[in-house]
Amino acid sequence: MSRISPGTPFIKEVNMGLLVIVFSVLVALGFHIFVGWQYSIVGAVLAGALVKSRPVLAGVSTLVLSWGGLIIYNFWVAGPESIEMIRVIAVLIGDMPPILTVILTIGIAALLGMLGGWLGAVPINKVRKSK
Repeated sequence: MSRISPGTPFIKEVNMGLLVIVFSVLVALGFHIFVGWQYSIVGAVLAGALVKSRPVLAGVSTLVLSWGGLIIYNFWVAGPESIEMIRVIAVLIGDMPPILTVILTIGIAALLGMLGGWLGAVPINKVRKSK
């Protein structure tokens, strides 16, 4: 039975992957807040380009964490106003339950994260394979 010590490649890869996700989430939040929500995919592309394995999962994690964090922040700072906004959006979309608006938002983040992670991995993998 082998022991996993902090010096093993698996632990180093996990630690680097976690750092990549944290950095990519910060990049996605920066683009989301200062440029626009549609540009937060840059963080997912960055995550997909920097991780060695599972780039799509890295992209999904990046955007779901960043968008989910912003939703939680909105509820934390302005709870009643956020609830009312989500209720109005739910009625405008088609008289659906308000929680579905939040679930759809996170679903859109996951889809954009998949696309971004894949887009980030494609050119990097071509370069890695050519070496």
